[in-house]
Amino acid sequence: MRAAILDKSGAIENVRIGEIEPPKVTDGTMLVRVCAASVNPADLKVIRGKDGGGFLHSKNFPAAIGFDFSGVVEQVGANVRGRSVGDEVFGHLAYSPSTKQGSFAELVAVKPDTVGVKPPAVRHEDAAAAATVGCTALQGLRDRGRLKSGQTVLVNGASGGVGSYAVQIALALGADVVGTASAAKARFVESLGVKEVIDYRETPLSSVNETFDILFDAASISSFGEAKRLLNRGGAYVTLLPSPSLIGGMFLSLFSSKRCGFVTVQSRAADLEQVASWIVSGALETSVEETFPLSDIHTALSALDSGRVRGKLAVRIGE
Repeated sequence: MRAAILDKSGAIENVRIGEIEPPKVTDGTMLVRVCAASVNPADLKVIRGKDGGGFLHSKNFPAAIGFDFSGVVEQVGANVRGRSVGDEVFGHLAYSPSTKQGSFAELVAVKPDTVGVKPPAVRHEDAAAAATVGCTALQGLRDRGRLKSGQTVLVNGASGGVGSYAVQIALALGADVVGTASAAKARFVESLGVKEVIDYRETPLSSVNETFDILFDAASISSFGEAKRLLNRGGAYVTLLPSPSLIGGMFLSLFSSKRCGFVTVQSRAADLEQVASWIVSGALETSVEETFPLSDIHTALSALDSGRVRGKLAVRIGE
């Protein structure tokens, strides 16, 4: 099958478009023909083999890369129930060193309970773009943050993929939301529905005077030590990446009324379908800034790497 293939860790230029063996279907999995995928910071980490990239994907080269996907079920295993050939589904591959396939490819093999049904009204590009970031934001806010309607949330890094979805999902769950972003991206974040945008260059977290029930660090650049004074009693600091400072923060939280944790995203059918329902209702704008053909995967990855992207970038697999 045709795929974006990484031959060795290093630069984006090490990714090429070529042919690779398709994944095999087992009794408990199904084969999905990918219509669209999307790029994530995790893809850059896998390509470079840094910042935890070796824990996100197998290091066996050559390797197909990519995580998010949306497509059509092409084959089902003998023990698969609740999914049929022709179903339109979406999801994301696991962040794991045992993941040997990639979604920048014509086919992926997945378990049925790890994909959601894509509503007909949702484009494949939008579904793929929403998979990882939507589930990360939902699971981080609802499960780790224990967000309740009427609470207040600060999203640090509100203009990025996870951040822009976290803003909207927090609003959908009934929260009041403040976001941090650069001045250049403030208008985009305002359009998501926040009550206030904080320019992080002018006002770093150390200078913020408000308090919140949840500080959701989508940028993963702060610490519990910085966040603690910004949290109300019983509040939670949630980040995306484990780190030595996070471990220290989790220890300190044992002696505090404030919580500290991180979210490791899981692809779950129910969460994916909740995200899809918000897209259909208009509560969630997928914020796909641009869509690239698979042949332009270098351009898509470089655009994400530039830091100038607002929201998400999609990749069209069928050309």
